Amino acid sequence: MAYFLTIDQGNSVAKLALWDDDQPIAHTCLAPLTATGVANFVGDRRLQAALYCSVATDVPAIVDELNALSHNVTRLTAQMPLPLKIGYRSPCSLGADRVAAAVGAMAVCPGEQSLVVDIGTAVTYDVVTADGTFIGGNIAPGLKMRLDSLNRYTARLPLLNLPDHIDSSEPMLGTDTASAMIRGALHGIAGAISYYLSRLDAGTRVILTGGDARFIAPLCNFDLRVEEHLVDIGLNRILLYNENR
Repeated sequence: MAYFLTIDQGNSVAKLALWDDDQPIAHTCLAPLTATGVANFVGDRRLQAALYCSVATDVPAIVDELNALSHNVTRLTAQMPLPLKIGYRSPCSLGADRVAAAVGAMAVCPGEQSLVVDIGTAVTYDVVTADGTFIGGNIAPGLKMRLDSLNRYTARLPLLNLPDHIDSSEPMLGTDTASAMIRGALHGIAGAISYYLSRLDAGTRVILTGGDARFIAPLCNFDLRVEEHLVDIGLNRILLYNENR
């Protein structure tokens, strides 16, 4: 039996997924991403193909090193054949992770327009139409970036880290400087999602993904779906689309 491997290299952690066709077999995270780490994750399974996605602009040596595991290793770009139409004015500058998340949205909500919100180092708000067209999106600072910038560009605001757990039942407004900063960052993103949703067609699905989606989802007062592995799902669909052409 042959398997497929997808790798989503973020700013700090790489997320790996192993697939039997479109069924996930295993997930893991590596920091840093190394060929040895990938080989240990794959084990004795035979890889038919692998797809690598990265937010970085350079092509890392890892792609070449992975050829020892599979002779069919591809780096995702907006120029490769996709099961998605790109309506972005500059597709060459469109992040591969945003492309993969958009295809993932098509897989989990087929035939529906989706607002895809990826909440990580940055937050992206992207729209995929019901007919599978990426029509565009916006980019804004993520939670940590918001908190860090408040400290960096002011004289007296402290440098804060997000707590491990956010209690959604806590009041919206902070009662001291630290809680005011944290809740300002949290509700700023939740409010932005609500705003975008209000400007889109009725029936638009909201899909949250990214490492900090768990903080934002409980603050939203509308239906949404949290899909931790949305980019992985999209990468798998793109890989299978190219394998079956």
